[in-house]
Amino acid sequence: MKKPPWHISGRLHVTGSSQFIGDSTPLPGMLHAKFLFSPVAHARLLSLDTSVAAGLSGIAAVITANDIPGENQIGHVIKDEPLFPVDVIKYVGQPLAMVLAEDTLRAEQAVKMIKLKYEELVPILEIDEADARGEWYVPERRIVAGDVDTALSSSPYVLEGWIESPAQEHFYMESQRCDAIPLDDERILLYSATQSTMEVQEVVSHLLALPAHKIIVDVPRLGGAFGGKERSGTIWACFAALGTQVTRRPVRVLLERREDILATGKRHPFKSHYRIGFDDVGRLRALDVELLSNGGAYADLSIAILERAMFHVDNAYHIPVIRIRGRACRTNLPPNTAFRGFGAPQGIYVIERLIELIARQLNKDALEIRKINAYRDGDLAPYGQPVRESRILDLFSRLEQLSDYRALRKQVEGFNHRHHHKKQGIAVTPVKFGISFTTALLNQASALIWIYIDGSVSVTTGSVEMGQEVNTKVAVVVSRILGIPIERIRIESSNTQRVGNASPTAASTGSDINGNAARIAAEKLVKQLSEPAWELINELIKDTIAADDHHPPLPPDRDGLVFADDMVWSAAYPDHKIKFSALIRHAYNQRIALAAYGYYRTPDVWFDRDRGAGHPFHYYVFGCALSQVEVDLMTGEHRIMAAYIVHENGQTLHPEIDRGQIIGAYIQCYGWCAVEDIVHDKYGRYMALTPSTYKIPSLRELPDKLVVEMVESKSRFASVMGSKATGEPPFIYGLSVFFAIENAVRDACPDAQLHFPAIPESVVMALDRG
Repeated sequence: MKKPPWHISGRLHVTGSSQFIGDSTPLPGMLHAKFLFSPVAHARLLSLDTSVAAGLSGIAAVITANDIPGENQIGHVIKDEPLFPVDVIKYVGQPLAMVLAEDTLRAEQAVKMIKLKYEELVPILEIDEADARGEWYVPERRIVAGDVDTALSSSPYVLEGWIESPAQEHFYMESQRCDAIPLDDERILLYSATQSTMEVQEVVSHLLALPAHKIIVDVPRLGGAFGGKERSGTIWACFAALGTQVTRRPVRVLLERREDILATGKRHPFKSHYRIGFDDVGRLRALDVELLSNGGAYADLSIAILERAMFHVDNAYHIPVIRIRGRACRTNLPPNTAFRGFGAPQGIYVIERLIELIARQLNKDALEIRKINAYRDGDLAPYGQPVRESRILDLFSRLEQLSDYRALRKQVEGFNHRHHHKKQGIAVTPVKFGISFTTALLNQASALIWIYIDGSVSVTTGSVEMGQEVNTKVAVVVSRILGIPIERIRIESSNTQRVGNASPTAASTGSDINGNAARIAAEKLVKQLSEPAWELINELIKDTIAADDHHPPLPPDRDGLVFADDMVWSAAYPDHKIKFSALIRHAYNQRIALAAYGYYRTPDVWFDRDRGAGHPFHYYVFGCALSQVEVDLMTGEHRIMAAYIVHENGQTLHPEIDRGQIIGAYIQCYGWCAVEDIVHDKYGRYMALTPSTYKIPSLRELPDKLVVEMVESKSRFASVMGSKATGEPPFIYGLSVFFAIENAVRDACPDAQLHFPAIPESVVMALDRG
């Protein structure tokens, strides 16, 4: 078995020497920030008296909206979010004032001395109320294919109802933070926990009324993000930057876990109304679906997230006639934001729930219903894009073989027949996940490569390393093209001075667009090095010719150079090799450029929102998973007995990283649908703000048996070096756990309706209601 490539961060993580933003020693004179968070979800702000707090010993400043020199606005897509509210408070946890002090204890004491007066207003917290009042950020979005009403009226069977999915807390290991450092010439250096250096730079520059080049954003690495630092990181960077401009001292903003959960948005809750038509064998005739999302107080990324949910409501199934309507609703919760899957899980959950309902209505195996309706190559998605190279049926077959599906069904049926207080269930969930930013302009990236005189290499891209090891994948690409060991390549931090205008590291595009940009830069270097390489190789060949009259003549052109194994040679003369480091020294002496810039933009991606049609994705990722669970009907608790995952990922750049992403995504989705439960009270306050009250999956929740099979493919539509994304698509596999639990519960009580998430309380309540 071929040894996988070097894992760039592995040794650093294992030895505890990885440096994160909060690991640095506070600079001399650094100030620490604490915030006055709103105690109410909706109120008219009457007054904010900071005089007593500002006069306390050790307090450098108490900052409010009055201290903002530029525009009090951090909304990026839709300009609707102030840094500090001026007139109206919109959610519990909204920052109202920032205290800067010599230490956090003094800052906390000063926050308590701020006198806040407000007139409380009635908040809107639920989707139904917001939708009824027309509280939408933008008008309803639509995607329509065919005459839905006629198709439904002629369908032998029609089901109608509502489906809901809840919020989810990101719970990244590293909480929100930013260090701001003043430099000369009004410049500010921000070590920001963000997935989008460009957004932080742009928003801060507007806030402070400074040109963008005076705002330097640097991200060494993140301790997890999952989308929670794509937009949410911007507000904390703005606070740090504002504090530094006001005081001209370094400022550290670092949220405690409780503060982080209190003040940041979650995965969007969705409520979706459906009408679906199908025939006697379970073939889908038509679907009419409304997707309503709870976006929170400000737009954030809610529109793009809603659009991706709309793009994925078909998941892996060809639905010939379909109408998809989407409305993102404004409420008085913290602005909900990007989360792994970016709306796709909420959309896919709808159709997967419907497949399960159809199977139960027809008394058929749900897997057979899925196979009947699976996309074939060339079928059109609802928005008109052909689904190329669909492998769903082949992957289903492989999953059946891997899990011994027929025997497993009989085993589960036998167990359930013999047991009354425990039941088992199995379920299969496939995925067809579109890869690209659905906002087309974001599908671009840049890379800068320097080769140093000793032959070692420095690479900078706009991608942010946050545990997904995009750095390793970029290094693999550069290593293959330059033909040098990956250990000789360093991937630098994402920095706006080295690579500007960087798209967010999100939408599973990090390796694709940044890897391709690095590939282009590396290929330019190979071209730049070809002339000095031939000079050295020719010297070796001439020496051989002088000693051997029968040696073949020199090649007339400069083609056929091979860069591999830390050497360079001609394919026609494989015995005459030069060291890569020797080539670099020679090239430097010949004044050949040892740096290159690469730029890449994803081809053929576009979408017309007015028509609801286009080609929004560069390619699709396909896969499927089966989960087997056992449920204790007395307590509602469950365990995952086995999980089988079959995932198509093109020509992998790093199999172990891909495997880790697949398993991690499965477990995170499992947490969303069966472990985690984030609720708010009638006042808009989240009830679980700490690890003691918000439960995420742990080692004890891992499946007893976990089998992952990665299926390589030579896709014509894959990305860098034939690879495909693995960040978000595998998240969908975890939904199979929810449906497996539901199937186990319905074996005991056929009419039970299991509430999402399938926590023990949901199971017990479903049995009681059933």
